[in-house]
Amino acid sequence: MAKNWTIDIERLMRLEPISALSNERLEELAKLAYIERVSIGVSLFREGDLDNQTLYLLQGDVQLSSSDGSFDEVVSSRHNTAKFPLDDSQPRQVSCVALGLVEFLRIDNSVLDYMMMWDQLAVQEELLGENQAEEHVEEKVEQEIEATNDNKELPDQEDDNHSTEDELAAIETESNSEIEQEEKVSIHEAPQADYSATVIMSPQELEKEMSDTQLNKKAEAASGVNFVTSQSGEPVEKGAWMRRMRHIMAFKNLPPANIKDLLERMESIKVKQGDTIVKQGEHGDSFYVLTDGQAQVTRMIELAELEAGASFGEESLVSGGERNASITMKTDGVLMKLSKQDFDELLKEPMLNRISPEDARIRSFKGDHWLDVRHASEYHHSHLRKANNMPLHEIRMRMGELDKTQNYICYCNTGRRSSAAAFILAQAGYNVSVLNGGVRVMPQDLVKD
Repeated sequence: MAKNWTIDIERLMRLEPISALSNERLEELAKLAYIERVSIGVSLFREGDLDNQTLYLLQGDVQLSSSDGSFDEVVSSRHNTAKFPLDDSQPRQVSCVALGLVEFLRIDNSVLDYMMMWDQLAVQEELLGENQAEEHVEEKVEQEIEATNDNKELPDQEDDNHSTEDELAAIETESNSEIEQEEKVSIHEAPQADYSATVIMSPQELEKEMSDTQLNKKAEAASGVNFVTSQSGEPVEKGAWMRRMRHIMAFKNLPPANIKDLLERMESIKVKQGDTIVKQGEHGDSFYVLTDGQAQVTRMIELAELEAGASFGEESLVSGGERNASITMKTDGVLMKLSKQDFDELLKEPMLNRISPEDARIRSFKGDHWLDVRHASEYHHSHLRKANNMPLHEIRMRMGELDKTQNYICYCNTGRRSSAAAFILAQAGYNVSVLNGGVRVMPQDLVKD
């Protein structure tokens, strides 16, 4: 069985319900799904299997059949049915066998379900925002109509000396006077700007002439919904940042209710080029998602560049320490901001898998790897047997040395630094736990070099 770990987004968009995902989700899914190729007679899955996988036929023909003979069907990649999963049931109700050289896509069900849920929640919030905006606009129009009607009420009887006929005569006299004045001015003598300004435009034409910024301000004032303008000129509204995030699988352990709360509690802020969002050495008080623009990470020198969809600021929030780098905007942009209290409640604890010393010993015996995130000097003084040393400040640079198919148990002295390391690794897709209480709770297990 040969594997090809790449698939382009265009092929993913031909599949259902995958085609409904946002571009950001499709990009992430393309890195998590993989293609397999098998030859004639090879079984893709068997009746009764509980594999938690979704399979799509990309090339070739397969036979689906049940053991009791009640179902027997050939599915070809040339048919429209191939855009849907093969036997989308758990456990499998039929067996699937290749009738020749076959190419198919395999996706973990939990991955696909999480992506669908995330995007649907984002769309739901955007629709709610639009509905609220329409309701606010309608209310404002009704209020303006009522106010206009109030101003147009007939005057009291004591003001009847100003008759309707007198008012009309006055208006006519004023209009004639204005016309006479305009006729005295030659069009050729009038400045071009003044002449062009006298062009009468319909409300529709006038609205088209308004800039995107003006339209956004108008919508915001009328509706009460927070709109900000992205670099592309597109309005970014509540919920849109969710679909812009590049790596939502980092939050796959969050309960669905937490995702909903996360959306509601994050604050949208506009930032300018040169603004310092996070300053090295300060204590962290917020978690950020960059939804538009670019930012740079510096620690004396530039370490990395952040694009829209990147998140940052979590390390000091988890560890309780100081910011270890500065984040500065390279362009104007938009950020979603989450307070430390909300971060701890919604993200930190749900994503950290804390285990007791007893469970950690058992899991280590079964093959889990110890990961010491303290400084090298601390590690060499004493450490757990067979532990690898990867200091917290090196985690982002060295995590590529780890294997995503393996399980790791992070530890430090108290559990604070290991919590920060585990959070970062979990965001990157590693299977990681935290030794609750730190290595101090198991001194008898320590060894020295």
